[in-house]
Order: sequence, then structure tokens, then C-alpha cells
Amino acid sequence: MKKKLLAIVLFAVFALSLFALAACKKDDDEGKLTVTWYDATGTSTVSDMPVLKTEKVDSGAKVQRYVPTKEGAYTFVDWFAVPSKAHRFDFDTAITEDTAIYAGFSKQQTDTRSFYVVGSGSSELLFSSNWGKVITDSHKLSKAADKNEYSITLDLMQGDEFQLAIDSDWHNQRGFGYLAETKLSDGTEVFSSNASPYTDAAKTANIKVEKAGNYTLKLTTYPADDYYETTAPNYTEATKETYNRGTYDTISWVRNGDVLKNEVTVTDFYIKGEKITGWGDVYNPSTQMVRNGDVYTLSVWLKKDDQFMFTSRLTKISNGQNTVSVGSEYIKSNNLDTASQSLVDGYSETGANMKAKADGTYKFSYNSTSKVLTVTYVSEPAPQYDFYLDGNIGTGDKWNAFVDSPSDYKLTSDGNGVYTITKQLAAGKSIQIRACKAGETATTSNTAGNLYQFDYLKNPGQDFEATSATDNNIKVKKAGNYDISIDSYSKLITIVPHTESKDTLDVYIKGANINGWNHNFESQWKFKLSADGESYEFTLTVEADKPMEFGLEVFAKGVTSGYGTFVNITAKGNTGDANDKFVKAAAETNNNITCSVAGTYKVVYNIATEKVDFYSVNA
Repeated sequence: MKKKLLAIVLFAVFALSLFALAACKKDDDEGKLTVTWYDATGTSTVSDMPVLKTEKVDSGAKVQRYVPTKEGAYTFVDWFAVPSKAHRFDFDTAITEDTAIYAGFSKQQTDTRSFYVVGSGSSELLFSSNWGKVITDSHKLSKAADKNEYSITLDLMQGDEFQLAIDSDWHNQRGFGYLAETKLSDGTEVFSSNASPYTDAAKTANIKVEKAGNYTLKLTTYPADDYYETTAPNYTEATKETYNRGTYDTISWVRNGDVLKNEVTVTDFYIKGEKITGWGDVYNPSTQMVRNGDVYTLSVWLKKDDQFMFTSRLTKISNGQNTVSVGSEYIKSNNLDTASQSLVDGYSETGANMKAKADGTYKFSYNSTSKVLTVTYVSEPAPQYDFYLDGNIGTGDKWNAFVDSPSDYKLTSDGNGVYTITKQLAAGKSIQIRACKAGETATTSNTAGNLYQFDYLKNPGQDFEATSATDNNIKVKKAGNYDISIDSYSKLITIVPHTESKDTLDVYIKGANINGWNHNFESQWKFKLSADGESYEFTLTVEADKPMEFGLEVFAKGVTSGYGTFVNITAKGNTGDANDKFVKAAAETNNNITCSVAGTYKVVYNIATEKVDFYSVNA
């Protein structure tokens, strides 16, 4: 009986103790905030997320991070502040309300991609990248042997812009939205962007450098958790790698100090020819050889008998400032290797110009160390395109109006490879020319890689300029009604004020005994429009025993800078009574003509036929 009574008493004491403990616990939690830790793997819907743990904290307190585990081949990535895992949780932030923290786990998967730094700027690597058109081993990030970490150390100058991507098409691009930090520990801003944070737009935005220095960038990837932005307007299965996004990928960085190389000189090579550039120095993506270390390459379609060579241009980068000058190195026929000498005409040991033996695509590869030029040739017809004008010139400043109304923005062919459209343009508008494969329905997607912008504009003068270094469209500075044309062969764009008259050109003569071959625009060397408006005329006097060699250079009306088109005046008309006195000059300069017979002559350039006749002028 005593034992039973003792048991009852002990049980009562134990129950009272539990009640007292529960009451104390309730009192301890009263007024505290709840922090809930979720496993957010595979979903952004909170109701579907397993709870890893909960804890009570005082208002104003901070929680301590911990490393959770998950069954299976998962790696813990980090803690995130939102279910979408768009940005990480800041453990230095005081808890002032009930808070949820989301764990991100990733399945283990080896990343087999290669990443490169692509962009533009005044630092050596980004200048040579030319917005990703050039990718070399120097631009490649090194991958760690046992984990998905890619790194590169490089100089970056203020104003440089870049991203990381797997190829020159910027597939799988990793931009501003992947940066783990944008400032130094003292608050100095290092990287910036105009994109809104924590969005897919931020992930594909350029990283702009605000503080120059030598940096080590590190990209950490989790390929098992990549996704595609399928809601993007131009998303297709064919283009989906453009819309590849990383859920957990991050770009971290360390500033190692000031830039290591304040000055560098970069050499580029450009094709220059009789028909493809009118012997002018034209610097655009269609004429530029792509540099990969010591090797420069260019694939270009050439017309039969087009004479050409390659000329150099130097860019000196000093303290972030670029100075461009014409180089002194030329690539001519004497650089051809033995096998290539049979693929183009004009070979000589002294270095003559080359000449295309037939219509077709020529691929040139030049080793700047060995000075050897290699040529391969494919016989194929010229690519056929329809050309459209694009810009903020549609109703309501709408871009891509050519898609909805192609007939209003399609350029008309003259039958000789030049396409033209006449448009009234307001000051401040931006334009470009798009090329679609001939006969296809005009869309924005079928113009990829065939956009012609400010770099292609011949003689912009005072009326046009580049909109910016990044989009490089043609900005209208002076309102007017313009004839906008593109040569489908050279890809050069010409924009001139529209006129109903045939007087749309300025023609100049130049020669050794005329003006010393000087490239100028003085009135005494300029042809005059004939009375009937059908031709341009110039009176030329040849002195006895003083042979005259000369050529004709044609510009759009009013242009007074740059290079024009050199007329092949050896293709003479059939009406001039003195045509037989003017003969072809040396083979190297077959755009020129010579006359050794003393007399006064009228040189007549026919606007319609583009041929020249020579007439005797009686004293």
C-alpha cells in the first residue's frame, strides 16, 4: 500500500514538472520570431518544399548559417532569400519578421563546356575580342581538374564591357546577374550594369568595368540546374542555347592590383581591292581578318578578276586610350605559299597584287610570324539576299517594322548588285540594314549575322554618326529625304540626300602630272555635269613629250572626305573620236589610263553606262 501511494506521488510530481517546463518554454518563445529553413530544390512553390528545421529568434538577432545534407548525389550550393533562388540570403541582416530561408541543392554533374571572356574595350583581351568575333586561347578560362570552376586573370580598363560565354555567338552567356559581388570591401564600385538586379535580363547584361585593374575572375557552374528562358520572344529549339541560364552559377572575382600592361599595340589586317573596296581602306567586319594568336583568317566571296591585297592597321592602347593609325605591313602575292600560288593570279616574287581567278569563296589564312599566306577556294555562286531597312522609323518609333510591312522597307535592286531605298528620316533616329536570304519571309531571326550598321557606312560626313559603341547603329544627325543603298558585294552602305536629278555624283580626276595623285576635293579637278544632264565632263590638256597617266574617282554628291570608287576607265565607250589615243596603264593599275599624244581632250563619264569616252577638242 505504501509502495502504491509512493508511485502515485512520484507520478504527480513528474507531471507537474512537465507542465512547469512547458510553461517556461512557452514563456521563453513568447515575442520571438520564427525562421523556417526550406529545401527549395526543384521547385519555387513553398507549399511543396520540405522543412529542414525551424527556430525561434529575438527580433533584431541574426541567424547562423549551417550546411544541410540531402540524400542522393546532391551538393549543397547556398542559402537563398527567395523561393526562385534569384539571390542569396544575407546572414548579416537582422531578423525583424518571420523569415523563410531556402536551401539550394544541385545534383553532381561534370561540366564539359569551355568558357571564354567576350566583349570590347581598351584592355588588350577585350579589344582583341571585338564583341566576341575573335576567340583565342588567350580568352579561354582555365577549368579546375576536379570541379566546375573556371578562372582567368586579365587586365580590365575602365569602360570595358564583357560577359562569359561558350562561343562567339554568346551561347550560355553569363553576365552581370551572376556576379557574387560588385564592390570592393571599402564600398568602391567595381562592376555595374543598367539591368535590374535578380532578373533574367540581368543575367544576360554586360558587365561594365568601373575601376581599372588586374583581376582574377572565377565562374562556378552547376550544369544540372541550367534552364532555358522559353518565354523569350525569339526562343526556338534552334536558338535555345542563346537562352541558356544557370540557376546557381556565380562569377566571383579578386582585384589583384593595378593593370599590368598599360600599353599594347594590336595589328589587324583588312582586304583592299579594286571592286570590293574601290581601293579604299575599308575597316569593317566584312573586310577584317579575324585574329587568333599569330594567325589571321578571312572568308570572303570574290568576283572574277577583282584585284586585291591586304593592308594593316595599328591600334595603340595606352592607359585605356586607343590611337589608330595605318600600318606599314602589306600582304601581297609574294606571301603566298606554293600551293596557293595556283589559286589566284598575279604571283610575283616582288609582291604584286593578287587577282581572283574565278567567282567563288576564298578563305585566307595568314601567319604573321612566318609571313605566309594560305588560300583555299570553293567555287560557288554569290550569296543572294533581300535587303531591308530597319530602325526606330516605324509607326510609333517601332523597330522591326520591315517584318510587318516588308514592301515598305525592302531595298530595290538596280540589277548590278546595288540595292536602294528612299526614306524621309528625322534627326535622332537610328537605322541599320538587314539581309535575309532571298525569297524567304522577312523575320528578325533570319537576319542573324547579316546586320549592316555604322561600320559599313561609307563617308558618313556630318549628317550621320554611330549611336554608341555597343549597338553601333547609324544615327541621323540631320533630318532629310535620303537615298540609302548597299552594295551587296562590298557591303558598303551609302546614304546621300535624295534628288530627282541625275546629278547625284561628284567625279574627280587624279594623276601624276595633274595633281600628284593627291587625294583632294579641289574644284579644278572636279568634273562638271553636261548640259543635257547625261554625263560628267572634264577638259584635259596633254603636253608634248609628257605622257599623262590618270584615273577617275567617284563620290556621292557632296562627299568631301574618305575614299570614293575608282572607275575602270579602260572599259571605254564606243563614241569618242580620240579613244584610241588613251591606252591601258601598267597591269598593276588597270583602273588607270595613259595618253602620250599631245592635245586637248574632253573626258566624258556617262552616268547610265558608267563608261568613259575621249573626244578631241579643237583649239
